[in-house]
Amino acid sequence: MPLSMQIWNTYRNRALSFWMQNNGINVIPNVVWGHENTYEFCFDGIQRGSTVSISTNGCIRNKADRYYFKKGLLKMLETIAPETVIVYSNMPNDIFENSIKKGINFINIPNYHDTIRKRGVE
Repeated sequence: MPLSMQIWNTYRNRALSFWMQNNGINVIPNVVWGHENTYEFCFDGIQRGSTVSISTNGCIRNKADRYYFKKGLLKMLETIAPETVIVYSNMPNDIFENSIKKGINFINIPNYHDTIRKRGVE
C-alpha cells in the first residue's frame, strides 16, 4: 500500500476511535505498522501504557514479513509501552517469546478459521 494511504488509514483509525470515545464507547486501539518508514506516524495518538490490539493475520506469511512484523512489534512495545497487548490470530514463539519473557501481558484471541478447524467443523 502506498505510504500516503497508510498515513490516511492511520488517521481514519484514530479519528474514528476519538469519535467513539467521545460518544461513550470504550475503545481498544488497533496498532498496525509496516516498514520502518511507518514508525513516524503509526503509533501516534495512542496513549502510552494503554491496552492495544494487534493482528498477525496475513502479516507473518514469509521470512521477510516475519522480520518486519517482529521489528515493528518491538518498536511498538518501546514507543507505547502498553499495559496489555491483545493479539488476534497466531502468536509464533520466534516473534513473541522474548517479549513474553520480559513480562509483557499478551492476550491471544485465535482467528475464526483456526477455532473452527480445532472443532473439526469445516
